Amino acid sequence: MSLMSLDHRVLENLYKSEIKDVLSIAIYARDTGDWDAIRDCFHSDAKLTTSWFTGTVEEFIAGSKKMKIIRHEGESQKHVITNPWVRLNKDRAIAEYDLVLYQRRIIDDLEFDFTTWSRSVAILEQRENRWKICDRTNIYEKDRMEPCQPESIPSSFYDSMDLDIFPKAIRYHCWRNARVGHDPAPNLVLKNSPEEKLVRDTAESWLSSS
Repeated sequence: MSLMSLDHRVLENLYKSEIKDVLSIAIYARDTGDWDAIRDCFHSDAKLTTSWFTGTVEEFIAGSKKMKIIRHEGESQKHVITNPWVRLNKDRAIAEYDLVLYQRRIIDDLEFDFTTWSRSVAILEQRENRWKICDRTNIYEKDRMEPCQPESIPSSFYDSMDLDIFPKAIRYHCWRNARVGHDPAPNLVLKNSPEEKLVRDTAESWLSSS
């Protein structure tokens, strides 16, 4: 192996490590409410698409702050990322990772645990020697809702849940969000959908045009 090829691999691994740090910090900062840290992970013109939101970083922060305000005592959430895959082309990168959201929510004085699985596709660019996110889209796969104390849930509670208006794959996730005023985003992306293909095709085109 030549020295040049070794140097190239070392630099590539350094960039990938920096990118993974940015992805992890952005997720951790979202859960802890460190809004300045979130800003530092995204370019100022970045866009995001989640189950409840599509727009700019500042708009995302504003919406996330409202979500934290309306949370009851005893509620919590944690995003966990795993299986990252980073690909580079000069000063551009695509990064994918599995994202699992765990939430404890209190609804009508009843406790539930929610789990949502998705795959995130992030587009990143190195500007002024810093890797930051330009665009990030969550591709939703499935969800789960579990009562913390099943015996305490009256059957009338489930009868009152109107789930048919939400995407079947993540109906509990969307129903929960709608309870606090966050209806599904109009461009919510589901696994194996035409929208997922568009997200991936757009990312590939962007990466190859560097």
